[in-house]
Amino acid sequence: MNYYEWLPLYIRITDDLHINRNYDYISSLHLSRHIKNDIQILNKYRNKRFFIIGNGKNLIDNINVVSNGIIVVADSALNTYINFYKNPDIIVTDLDGDINLIKKSYDNGTDIILHSHGDNINKIDLYSNYFNNGIATTQNIPFYNIYNFGGFSDGDRSAYISDYLDAREIILLGFDFDNVSIKNYYAENDIIFKKRKLEWAKYLLKILANRRGSNFKENNIIEI
Repeated sequence: MNYYEWLPLYIRITDDLHINRNYDYISSLHLSRHIKNDIQILNKYRNKRFFIIGNGKNLIDNINVVSNGIIVVADSALNTYINFYKNPDIIVTDLDGDINLIKKSYDNGTDIILHSHGDNINKIDLYSNYFNNGIATTQNIPFYNIYNFGGFSDGDRSAYISDYLDAREIILLGFDFDNVSIKNYYAENDIIFKKRKLEWAKYLLKILANRRGSNFKENNIIEI
């Protein structure tokens, strides 16, 4: 999805979730100081079968589906994934997951796609320099070393990145759009916000499925 297709969706999402778009842009400026890499380092993954690993409650029951293909893990699902398999090929993160585990995977050869948004500026300044061989993304305006492939949360953004890499198949595991994976520190407003994000994630994945000529069928295993 190019930026001009993404922009009206981004405006709708940020208006709905009351997200400050200026902060998103500022965050990407911070990230650009630490991550200098070019998307070409991901060309080795082109035209492959992709498994996208989300953190839904249904992941455990379906993680055995993973087979030959490129594994892209949303950072919140990393703990679960590594309990079953070795390091994934790619981690898509906004630094909200287990930072030590993300670092360990990176040190062992996993490619990191690091996302900037208005709520993670402090984490970007604290951690992103460690991943100087990673790829930087934004949901705002892309520029020379900051990419925007579409998608809003780590899971659906992973699918859009896979599509950019000309994925032959995209298989989603651990995508539960009805139940929020609740963390101990979540307040009621956080849960409401996360539920709305899940609704947008599903909407964006339906758009992607339609663009790829497939039907989006909500299930424990989703192929788009």
